[in-house]
Amino acid sequence: MATRGFKLGPSILAGGTALTLVLFFASTRQNLDEMSILHDESSRLLHTLDVQRDLDSVLISVSEAEASVRSFLLTDDTTSLAGFDSAKDVAARRVDRVAGLTSGSSEQRARSDKLRAAVSERMASLDRMVAARQAGHADKAADEARAAAMNGPGDQIRALIGEMEIAEAQSLAQGRDQTSKAYDRAWRGRVLAGIFSAALLVAIAIIAGFHVRTKARGEAELVASERRAREAAAREQEARDKAEQANQEKDQFLAVLSHELRTPLNAVLGWTQILQTAGPSESTIVRALASIRRNAETQQRLVEDLLDVSRIITGKLPLEKEPFNLRVAVSAAIESIRPAVAAKGLTLTTELENTRPVMGDPGRIQQVAGNLLSNAVKFTQSGGHLAVTLRDGDDAAYLEVMDDGVGLSPELLPHIFERFRQADGSMTRAHGGLGLGLAIAKHIVDEHKGSITVESPGLNHGATFRVRLPYGDAVAVPVKSVHETIAARSIA
Repeated sequence: MATRGFKLGPSILAGGTALTLVLFFASTRQNLDEMSILHDESSRLLHTLDVQRDLDSVLISVSEAEASVRSFLLTDDTTSLAGFDSAKDVAARRVDRVAGLTSGSSEQRARSDKLRAAVSERMASLDRMVAARQAGHADKAADEARAAAMNGPGDQIRALIGEMEIAEAQSLAQGRDQTSKAYDRAWRGRVLAGIFSAALLVAIAIIAGFHVRTKARGEAELVASERRAREAAAREQEARDKAEQANQEKDQFLAVLSHELRTPLNAVLGWTQILQTAGPSESTIVRALASIRRNAETQQRLVEDLLDVSRIITGKLPLEKEPFNLRVAVSAAIESIRPAVAAKGLTLTTELENTRPVMGDPGRIQQVAGNLLSNAVKFTQSGGHLAVTLRDGDDAAYLEVMDDGVGLSPELLPHIFERFRQADGSMTRAHGGLGLGLAIAKHIVDEHKGSITVESPGLNHGATFRVRLPYGDAVAVPVKSVHETIAARSIA
């Protein structure tokens, strides 16, 4: 019996080697299939980005054409028509490119045809305005402009572009779903191949004459291996889900970031073009400079938030802690937000108690209060109410910012302090911003060993943010020194 087993050994080993080679080639084929899946996913992503980029270019070109014609109608300066001709040419080429990119989808092709017609109609209307103005018929040009405004070709173009971008995003999401399913099938195949390989090794060990104890140990090892494989598979699936969610949030954030950065730049460029025309009026210059400064400050705030988040991620956010008067820091934040409150027609009530000194960074705590107030102003409708309360507790100071604005949904509440998280992350949302202010505020409060919470009864019922800052070992500090500290750091 032993001799027979000995003679069978080489045959079993040869068969096992052959099966191992088969598994190797099968695994190689599976890797190639996964590489093909990754290539297809990358192609879909690049296609979607190309379509969205060209659609944005069409919208920008139409806006530039409108701005050039508007400048010509106002100033009768023919140099403005050069920008119009260039924008018209760019819009036509980008529409053709969009048509080529979307030719594979009948629905997108139909939208592309509508977009081409809408752009052509808008450009023809602008041509008629220019012709009328050149012929000296200013009234006719004005009538044409009013007719174009009533027909709303610009709104139609924006609506079509929005529909096409949404359709591209949905197509990309469907492709990702198919890719996820393909990965699931590949993962199951690998698990089966692993189990089969382990079973083959155990069979070879048994036939080779390992004793019962070795056999039992091998079977126990097999069970443990399967359990570890299941646990590893579960961890891998969880990691994959988190990675996919992170990728989606990253893609969405990048799209929003490009939109938020481009919006103030477009305004600056538009007003710059108007200022470059011959003889702008004094009122136009004042409006242009105010708009340029406002949009530059908006972009500066976006960049500062991005830099703060980068410092938070790398653990390099600077904090210069010292005893300071919390009431002064909160008051400074309130004063900085009052112009926005007045501009939006909101009412603001404050109740600020004198608290004991807090050990911390007064500039950063003012930033926390400013972020909470800016958030409240942004999400409160015109005519709404804001309330700020500062109370002195036994071992900590308590800051509360309340508004009666749009409120928060129960689904969003647990994630409200996460980076890049907003109730509506699309580029068509009603409120701007990158969704970083609350995340930055929470990090600063955590670094001060405090806490920040939020409550909201639901959508359209407002929200209340509460900050707790412990007193620690701070000593009394004059109000004037805190003012000077915040001012000095602001200048720096």
